[in-house]
Amino acid sequence: MNRPQKTWYKIVVIVTGIFLFVVVGTFWLLGEFKESLIPDEKEEEKIIEQAEQYLVIKYPNMKYEISYVLFDSGENYGNFDYAAVILNTETQKSFIVYENRFTKKVEDDIPIKEATEFIEQATPKVKSYINERFGETQGIAFTPSSDVGGTPTLNISLKNKKEKINEEMFLSFIDHLQHELNIEHATVNIMYDNDAETWSKDF
Repeated sequence: MNRPQKTWYKIVVIVTGIFLFVVVGTFWLLGEFKESLIPDEKEEEKIIEQAEQYLVIKYPNMKYEISYVLFDSGENYGNFDYAAVILNTETQKSFIVYENRFTKKVEDDIPIKEATEFIEQATPKVKSYINERFGETQGIAFTPSSDVGGTPTLNISLKNKKEKINEEMFLSFIDHLQHELNIEHATVNIMYDNDAETWSKDF
């Protein structure tokens, strides 16, 4: 009689212990998660100070306001945890200043914004050239780099083989990108749909 009771008692103790462990662990994880969503005031003050020093040197004539500090709690940006959101009061355009977590250098995203706008304007011209010289496109993806000074990537997929690409055609296209569209740097990849052959070049 005693042995089944002792066994049952042990089972209750073990189950209760596991339950308490799970409950305490859950509350601890929730507390950690909640804390990770709360910005650090010292870090906010730090990036504001860094931004002010950076702007004096990089844009000495700019009239600006620091709108607020962006805390990247969800790691949506990747390059920083805190960024000062700056409003250029003359142009009414906003940009961010941050310390790059990889290079540890303070930078802004104006060059990235400008590169994105430039690529958006150049993409229709690229597509027109490709359709005329190489055939109908399956898709064109001209993607700016997320890093300041990074190299954009141009991926082109063709639907058919209107004319087989040769080296001369490909190099003429690269020359067109550089000298007609004024694209200084890019990684270019051209391929036909369901075809292993790819023409690639970095410049």
